[in-house]
Amino acid sequence: MTRPIRPGAVAALREHLRGRLVSPNDTGYDTARRVWNGRIDRRPSLIAFCADEKEVVVVLRFAREYELLVAVWGGGHSCAGTAVCDDGLVIDLSLMKAIEVDAAARSAQAQGGVLWGELDRATQAFGLAVPGGTDSEVGIAGLTLGGGNGWLMGVHGATCDNLLSADVVMADGRTVTANCNERRGEFWDCDVVPLSAAPGWSDGHGRCGPLCIRGCPQGLAPFP
Repeated sequence: MTRPIRPGAVAALREHLRGRLVSPNDTGYDTARRVWNGRIDRRPSLIAFCADEKEVVVVLRFAREYELLVAVWGGGHSCAGTAVCDDGLVIDLSLMKAIEVDAAARSAQAQGGVLWGELDRATQAFGLAVPGGTDSEVGIAGLTLGGGNGWLMGVHGATCDNLLSADVVMADGRTVTANCNERRGEFWDCDVVPLSAAPGWSDGHGRCGPLCIRGCPQGLAPFP
């Protein structure tokens, strides 16, 4: 059961976002709620296009205050349609596209709205590849946190095996960096709970921000 949203609260939330805050009466609503699986037809109350992690925190606190069901959109490619929910709030990360490649450390840090083809282009410029999926339009966050099976898995393991760290926005709005040495509980949750694509609200779990993933040496080889 959600709480009634006080007058002016949605307008105030909109002022905190550089991206759009889309409601059912807005132009573009049907496009914004559409996911890859055409059989999914869910109608959220609000869709917030966040430009950075600070805006994600603001939107999560709004959802918590009014007890709204939350879904997080990374690439919108989940077959189950978990990037969108009925009557709740969708946090759309598609504006969050920053990628930083550290060639010396053989790693890449990417925000939650990056698609796999975009990460491949960035890492390949340095002769690296992150073991990922088989579809360039899949979001890196959902694939990584859901396991990640792909062409390089037989040599370098699943995508989640190469996850080095993740910035996680907790249910109470705190942002923490989790890895195998710090915030280990949240880090192992990243490996088993697809936080960036899971609808609903659960205290103690969070929503995933930038991921730091290991890059493996990989030249431009033709497909056999």
